[in-house]
Amino acid sequence: MLRDLWFRVRALFWRRSVETELDEELRFHLERQVEKYVQNGLSREESQQRARVEFGGVELAKEECRDARGVRYLESLWQDLRFGLRMLRKSPGFTATAVVALAVGIGVNTTVFTAFDAIALRPRQVKDPDHLVGVYRTAQGESYGAFSYPDYIYYRDHTKTLSDLAMWSGETNVTTPDLSVASTENLPRVAGALGFHMPQLLKGGVQRLTCIFVSGNYFQLLGAQPAAGRLFLPEDDQLGAPPVAVLSGNFWQTQLHSNPDIVGATIRLDHVAFTIVGVTPVDYLGTLSRMPVLWAPTAARPLLGDGTRETLTNRNVPSGIVYGHLKAGISLPDAEAEWKVLAAQLRAGYPDVERNTGVRIISERTFGEIDSEAWPIVAATMGAVALLLLIACANVASLLLGRAATRRREIGVRLSLGAGRRRLLQQLLIESTLIALLAGAVGLPLASWTLHLLVVKITSAIPSYWGAIALQVSPDIRIFGYTVLISLLTGVAFGLTPALQALRTDVNSALKDSGSMLGERLSKSRLRDLLIVAQVAACLVLLINSTLLLRGSERALHVDPGFDSKHLAHLSLEMNGPQTGYSQERLFQLKGQLMDEVGSLPGVIAVTQASRAPISGGNRFVPVGIDNAEPPSNNGSEDKRPTAGYSYVLPNYFKTLGIPIVEGRTFTKQEADTEAPIVVISEATARRFWRGQNPLGKRLVIGSVKGPAPYPGETAPYSPGSEVIGVVRDAHSLFLGKVDESYLYLPLSQTRHWTSMLLVRTEDAASGLLPTFRSAVRRVDPNWFVVVAPLDWMVSLDPYFVISRIGGILSSIVGVLGLILACLGVYGVVGYSVVQRTHEIGIRMALGARPPQVLGLVLRECTRPTLLGTAIGIALSAAISRLLSALLFGLNPMDAISFAGVSLLLAAVALFAGWLPARRAMRVDPLVALRYE
Repeated sequence: MLRDLWFRVRALFWRRSVETELDEELRFHLERQVEKYVQNGLSREESQQRARVEFGGVELAKEECRDARGVRYLESLWQDLRFGLRMLRKSPGFTATAVVALAVGIGVNTTVFTAFDAIALRPRQVKDPDHLVGVYRTAQGESYGAFSYPDYIYYRDHTKTLSDLAMWSGETNVTTPDLSVASTENLPRVAGALGFHMPQLLKGGVQRLTCIFVSGNYFQLLGAQPAAGRLFLPEDDQLGAPPVAVLSGNFWQTQLHSNPDIVGATIRLDHVAFTIVGVTPVDYLGTLSRMPVLWAPTAARPLLGDGTRETLTNRNVPSGIVYGHLKAGISLPDAEAEWKVLAAQLRAGYPDVERNTGVRIISERTFGEIDSEAWPIVAATMGAVALLLLIACANVASLLLGRAATRRREIGVRLSLGAGRRRLLQQLLIESTLIALLAGAVGLPLASWTLHLLVVKITSAIPSYWGAIALQVSPDIRIFGYTVLISLLTGVAFGLTPALQALRTDVNSALKDSGSMLGERLSKSRLRDLLIVAQVAACLVLLINSTLLLRGSERALHVDPGFDSKHLAHLSLEMNGPQTGYSQERLFQLKGQLMDEVGSLPGVIAVTQASRAPISGGNRFVPVGIDNAEPPSNNGSEDKRPTAGYSYVLPNYFKTLGIPIVEGRTFTKQEADTEAPIVVISEATARRFWRGQNPLGKRLVIGSVKGPAPYPGETAPYSPGSEVIGVVRDAHSLFLGKVDESYLYLPLSQTRHWTSMLLVRTEDAASGLLPTFRSAVRRVDPNWFVVVAPLDWMVSLDPYFVISRIGGILSSIVGVLGLILACLGVYGVVGYSVVQRTHEIGIRMALGARPPQVLGLVLRECTRPTLLGTAIGIALSAAISRLLSALLFGLNPMDAISFAGVSLLLAAVALFAGWLPARRAMRVDPLVALRYE
């Protein structure tokens, strides 16, 4: 077998040597036969003649030997490959046009797949990623919850299925005067250009940086190696251990210029001295989705940010996500079954803790699991770029159809000389595949460069206190394989039909004329029209739906949220004692001073306070029941009560925001200060619980006495019976696209020290008072961190707005590329048709046809398929637009402006693309055209 394989390899790659050996061997056998006949008494000439007759012809013997090698098909492929390259080299204009058109389609598809690969397919850069798992706490409406720190310790000490159990225990923003950070002044410009308005951070002489808390064995679990110094050890994560931190490799490289002296240096974080013990590798993410500036041990969490000692001791306070390695022979179901048993033991051992939760263990092999809610976005993106590739394929197929007209005589001659149609089909498909592979070779580096540039630009625009993006977008074997596969499929897809069309050539007619008959048939070709229809329809789908998304996101800026957001500003205050270095009493004083200072500013009507912004301020939900019933007992059963959003507010909240009180009243100051068991509800809440009844005086059971805190430092609402004292107009506090299904307004007292939101009513647009607010903050305390923005700017932080805006921008880019390709396709098809019909046009003009009639004749060829493609595109867009209704913010999915405007624009552009070559047909000289024959 090996000998035969080696023989075939030699025949394929050392053909000349093998052919020489074959000639010598045949010559040897022929000479021996001649000598045999000579010895028998025949003359040499007669001996040679009889030997050749006996052999049956040397060339025939050679062909039989070549067939016996078993590489004839590969040899024919190699011949066709070289011939295809020569043909493409002879037509540089055609080759360049086809390669560029396909490179756009393949490049955009590769770009999207590269991003998908970085998120969902590429293994994390960690030790043993195939066995790395994440453990999440589950509850009603929550699939990826966090465990408390004491629970993590229990699981770590008792699990038998997972090893090296480590914990990511949240993040916070820390302040430091010891690390300088370059300004990101381009962020507002970048965001503004895309339609986003970012809040402004007012700060003094200190910097604000992101800090991640992890257990002492976190880096050991993941097999990380330091770029400088060392990483955490288990002894660093002990209460009372000296505070240490690890610096991000990217921050060390870009901001500190890889200064080795940072290792061992002491810096102040939230007024606490920390020693920098090491630096992570550049672009190191661990199990995170974005890169922090600093890493600190979990034991240091009470010292920084919003952490308190409760984060390490209270089993009701969520702390973080647990990670570990599956032990040998253990599967995910095995591990999950064991952890459910451990969870039951915890419920029995600590009955006073809320335990209506489950456990979920998933593989953490890749950067992240795509949620079910995100798959429609992924599918829409993939569909958009697939449509662009379809347009590119139809474009090149149109070019190949036109090119087939110029090769009609060549194909006819080859058929007349005995060439098989299968062999010609193979040769034509190899040509189209070569075009696609060349396009892939251009598209792959183009995609990599584009995505890398986007990541670099976005990363450079992100403030340091947000963290950084570090997607691994360099090409790998999957991306290379995807590009090659899509190139091969594309080559067959756009090349097969034109090749089959070319092989239908009638040999006699091809040899008798130069192509005018083919030009007439081509002008009536249903295939050519079908390609134009496909391009126009696909382009229209992209443009209409991108226009809908952009108009929907623009409409979101004008959605009535239930109050006048244009005359409202919000100021988010840093109320954490460790970060500011102030006592809680001092922070209360500063907050009061700032409220007085802002309230006295010219143009300010009123100032109020709330625990969250009324738009995109972070969602808080709590179980709600009626009839004064206690929440479910702590027996492991799930809390079946419906949930409602909530916010703690001051009594003047509704007046300041302009939210009408429909029934009843608001709180009094005394009721707020004493945290009276009362509540104001939205109209939707009243309808939900007491439809057709007067809700005033009714009572709601809010929360659970054992319910976990929504965030560290916060207190979950709990009331066994709060009286409804008022009903207010519905608002869009939770999701901008729809009215809140249920919402509660609870009285805000000063004991809730974590509330940090001021809302300011202004006479004119709030955006004009931002410099005044900045001055007021500096007068109160120049080093206080305050985030300020007009409330209507917060619309751009709504997740549905972000998806709608970014989706609209990306699909618009793809749609414009598709429009360009479609127009080039129409131009190319009509142009080839004009060239092939030159003789016909000359005859028509010689018989009296006027130039406008010739123009109409040619334009009709692109008008019919353009109109048909427009009709199909409108129908497809109507079906797809209904799937986007959640992102349109009330815009009609059949919006007339989007459908009619884009359709007319596309039709006009396509007709213009056909008019350019049609105008050339008007200038045909009849005498020149008649000499064509």
